[in-house]
Amino acid sequence: MVFIISLFSAFSQKTEDLFIPKEMQKAYRNKTRSPSGLVGENYFQNQTDYIIKAEFFPETRVLTAKETITYKNNSSDTLKIFFIKLYQDLFKKGAARDWDLGQEDIHEGVEIKFVKIGTEVLDLQKQTRRNSTIMSLKPTESLLPKSEIKIEIEWSLVISATRNVRMGTYGETNFMLAYWYPKMAVYDDISGWNTIPHTGSCEYYNEYGNFDVEMTLPEGYLAWSSGILQNAEELYTEKYLERINKAAKSDEIIHVITPEDRLANDILHKAGKNIWKFKIDNMPDFAMAFSNKYLWDATSVRVGERRVLVNAVYKENSTDFHEVAEISRFCVDYFSHVTPAIEFPYPQITIFNGSGGMEFPGMVNDGDARNHNGTLYVTSHEIGHSYFPFFVGTNEQKYAWVDEGLITFFPREIVDTLSKEADYNPFIEMIKNYNFIAGSFAEVPLMINSTNTRDSYRYHAYNRSSTAFYTLKEYLGHEKFFGALREYAKRWQGKHPVPFDLFFTFNQVAGEDLAWFWKAWFFELGSADLALGEFKNNKIVIENKGKFPVAIELKVVYSNGNEEIVRYKANVWKQNNSRFEIELKKGKIQKLVLGNELIPDSDEENNVREF
Repeated sequence: MVFIISLFSAFSQKTEDLFIPKEMQKAYRNKTRSPSGLVGENYFQNQTDYIIKAEFFPETRVLTAKETITYKNNSSDTLKIFFIKLYQDLFKKGAARDWDLGQEDIHEGVEIKFVKIGTEVLDLQKQTRRNSTIMSLKPTESLLPKSEIKIEIEWSLVISATRNVRMGTYGETNFMLAYWYPKMAVYDDISGWNTIPHTGSCEYYNEYGNFDVEMTLPEGYLAWSSGILQNAEELYTEKYLERINKAAKSDEIIHVITPEDRLANDILHKAGKNIWKFKIDNMPDFAMAFSNKYLWDATSVRVGERRVLVNAVYKENSTDFHEVAEISRFCVDYFSHVTPAIEFPYPQITIFNGSGGMEFPGMVNDGDARNHNGTLYVTSHEIGHSYFPFFVGTNEQKYAWVDEGLITFFPREIVDTLSKEADYNPFIEMIKNYNFIAGSFAEVPLMINSTNTRDSYRYHAYNRSSTAFYTLKEYLGHEKFFGALREYAKRWQGKHPVPFDLFFTFNQVAGEDLAWFWKAWFFELGSADLALGEFKNNKIVIENKGKFPVAIELKVVYSNGNEEIVRYKANVWKQNNSRFEIELKKGKIQKLVLGNELIPDSDEENNVREF
């Protein structure tokens, strides 16, 4: 039998005693947020509704458009200036970027032709300013609290041809269109206007609103989007309408567009240019895809009292997209009913065969993966983002680790379930990715804003964060961890939480203050690194060299061939102790092995001792 002999303790901790920035302290005083993790009684959220009419010219990759934004100021503040995000200015000559984009796709930026606020037409030279991907508007009149105003903008831009950043051109006649319209910056109770420029690595922060979008395309091009198509009968011929409608009611995969259909060229009514009309309410963003060549598989899955339409659109010679509709259907079902057991938030999801992996509300841009496990992972990962940061409106620019950490971690259950390799464990791969960098100069506390992480961004956003969430789940157990995540999502769906809202919600659902975990993994420098220490009189000291709380697993091999596994949960480090002493049962010991592949450890060389 194994006994704990002593716990070298220091002091207990409380989450409210951790470093809380003054912006959060102000939010608590103003009661826009609560230290319980609940939405505060004075919480506000502005709304942006868009009516967009656009035309895309595939041969030149030019988009021309105009939009009317109805901006609702639900705050108690008077707004004297407005900020617009022009994300495609990432490609503007001289713009600050996190990596080189070459010269081929660099242009003059988003061409703003006209801006009107209320009844005032702005002087573009005097009343607008451009800084990186931010445009400020300074009208004569201010917007009072609890009032709204209309903002009209006309613009044009060129879509990238080769150096595509999360969107662009894929094979000359296939396009993913994202971050394409002048978009209102978020005004919130933490920072006021969020005016951090987009420089490539850090992603986005979106306000919620309703979208009414019309896109004019040349004959032969099909369109998919974040919204629901309003005029399918005007566009599709009867044969294809029947297939689309069948898929919307069926569990089976329907081949809506096949190679033979493309050759027949009878998909759309002959009308020259076509206007595609889409609408959707309460969305944080709006993406689109166009093609006159791609194939289309569709199916659906029942979620509650409705069915979610699942589309896969892809090039004929794709190596893996013939499976993506079925995989995506499984993902929507699994996320809705198993983990995290939150109903899929959108009426449809379209997986577009572009490149890399990028999420948008109701849409995904995925390239062909290297192998089947890769296909499972990138598909489940990007669909998982439907929950975080869209259903729950995370500020990815500041806290990329919240949504990326969660979605790097829990969709791996799907990979584990569907992998064709019986002994493949995707969580081991995740821990290895953490161990590779942990404890190096790249180790950055998670509470450092993502915009300040530079070369450590991916480790910060994906590796340390996913390992932290996995370690917490192993401590709390599956039901309690995902129960806390469901409560967090319930409280903050369609709203803008910050990390403290997550921390306090988890504390409440877990029934304990998890400050001992939050402090190390989220606020401090350090790493997960346990080591075998002093061994004397059948007593072994486990040293926590990295200071992060992780579980202990110790395999004891005796000279007579017997083995024993000793396990303790991560809360043995709850008192901020750096040493944990264990008394082993009597007998001659031949070997001690500390840890396993699913317990993070940045230095495994001090984990084995032979006698």
